[in-house]
Amino acid sequence: MKTTRPTAGRSAPPTLDTHAIHDGLREAAERIGLTAAELEAPTVQQTVLEELTQAVPALADLTRQAGQQLDVHGAVRFTGLPVASDVALIGLLAAFGQPTSRGNGAPAERLVYEVAPDDVATGPTNLSKGRAAQKPHTDSPVQHRPHEFLALACVTGDPTGGGLSTVARADDVAAALDARDGGATTALLREEKFPFLDTPLGLNKPPVIAPVLRRTSEGQWRVRFRHDALVAGFQRHPDVAGAAHREAVDAFTTMATDPALTATFQLAPGDMVLLDNTRVMHGRTEITGTAERRLKRIKLFGEGRAT
Repeated sequence: MKTTRPTAGRSAPPTLDTHAIHDGLREAAERIGLTAAELEAPTVQQTVLEELTQAVPALADLTRQAGQQLDVHGAVRFTGLPVASDVALIGLLAAFGQPTSRGNGAPAERLVYEVAPDDVATGPTNLSKGRAAQKPHTDSPVQHRPHEFLALACVTGDPTGGGLSTVARADDVAAALDARDGGATTALLREEKFPFLDTPLGLNKPPVIAPVLRRTSEGQWRVRFRHDALVAGFQRHPDVAGAAHREAVDAFTTMATDPALTATFQLAPGDMVLLDNTRVMHGRTEITGTAERRLKRIKLFGEGRAT
């Protein structure tokens, strides 16, 4: 597999070109012929991965290289995948964890969830159905156990150049904060003082109280963050955290949106980005006009990840 290193931005995901196996992967997935609903069980997912690898031996090398890039960068981008096939996507991703419908979509959870503007929706709706720009964030911050991995596969891009993907690494943001104030802000963000509330659909539920940052024994920073979820939590549960914690969130948000610490790139049809949701935040620019940018979102728990 051809690997392209990032050329701009410390957080840019390296790219693996998979055009050479596109047809073989698509044909093998068609022969398997399962629906998304039939792919939920982990044993089925592993069987699909095995069958795809038998049909396309280069898939083993692809997942090995992708795992290495994921370990180093916290993210990897594939180009040239048969993204129309849920079987191909779930089978490939089963090498990195357990794809799950749990927590993927509201109000209805799905193994493969469509992220696209819904211009006719009325009342509160999931943020992924809007067109507005989204600040860098992690997915599932309002769950007691956020998903370890997140995949976004592009079916249709924004032809007008909007809907650009952005990523920012927790290590970069935390290091920049430490360089500014000697660790005072990251120390606050490590306290279990931050109320996360799902917006706009879960405002009446109890908040999840958790730290924004934690540090592993190896020195890596892990992050749980969504600015709007914290703002809602602070407003509805003002006694959980103090003014210093709110200021720390503001400082983190400012640093996470600093162009020097983020990478911006266009997902084209056939592209998929796989993120370590505990290390890398993602966002997007505004989807312009009436463009029909459509992605497939798949969330994974970390069990069974191939090494």
